[in-house]
Amino acid sequence: MKTIYLLLLTSLLLCSCRSSRSMQKEINPMKSDLFYELTSPAYQGEAKRTVYLDFIDYSNLDYYTTVKKRGGFAIPLLLYIYETNRFNVRLGEGSLTQTYREFLTEALLTECNTPDFILKPSPVRPVRKNARRMPRELLGDSIPTALPDSALSLKVKILHNETYSGVKLKESSYLWFGGEYITFPNHRANDANTDLSIAIRLSRGDDCLLDKTYTVHHRQQAPDRGYENSVQANEICLRTMTECLSIATQEIVENICQELNLILAAS
Repeated sequence: MKTIYLLLLTSLLLCSCRSSRSMQKEINPMKSDLFYELTSPAYQGEAKRTVYLDFIDYSNLDYYTTVKKRGGFAIPLLLYIYETNRFNVRLGEGSLTQTYREFLTEALLTECNTPDFILKPSPVRPVRKNARRMPRELLGDSIPTALPDSALSLKVKILHNETYSGVKLKESSYLWFGGEYITFPNHRANDANTDLSIAIRLSRGDDCLLDKTYTVHHRQQAPDRGYENSVQANEICLRTMTECLSIATQEIVENICQELNLILAAS
């Protein structure tokens, strides 16, 4: 009876050892790529107009990917042990191979290239925080230039940027010959969700031609299969989240470019 009690106690300790901290420590070194795919061939001809894209200075995304334990339970029996732990995962910019604002900038410059207009980076440089304290002769070419009043400019601001998913760790263990347990892991990544909101303002001088906010929610299905260890499940979770954010971004970018094209074609 004492031996059985010790086995049950050991099982309980083993079933409750996985924490949010250990999961976050495992996922933080991982990196994943955002991607953007044109749905039609890129336009190679001359455009009627040029629109200058202002510098996007903020991704509105936390740096670290965070993991929080949502719950779990264990069934510790003498011949059978079942354990499950559930974790919520929120994507951080540190898990991306490039900053999100850089990705969004590249996506806009790639997509917004039509016969009616082409989007180019603005020649206006961001003002340094300490620029006013420095003598003018020391600023050199860091002094921002100004666009002419007739130039078209596009300001983009990321209002909300959240991508989240989860990981479920499951293990079933059976008492085998010789008193050892044989374990069957079945770890899974959950579907990913992205809530993204981006505001734009198209202007010519002091005249506002378009001021609009684009919002999208996208759900990306994770692979329907189990994995042998938590590292694999975390990698798939991260990959599914970046895919979800990429598709949500593409949807908004396409909508922005279509509306800009309609406005500029009619003007």
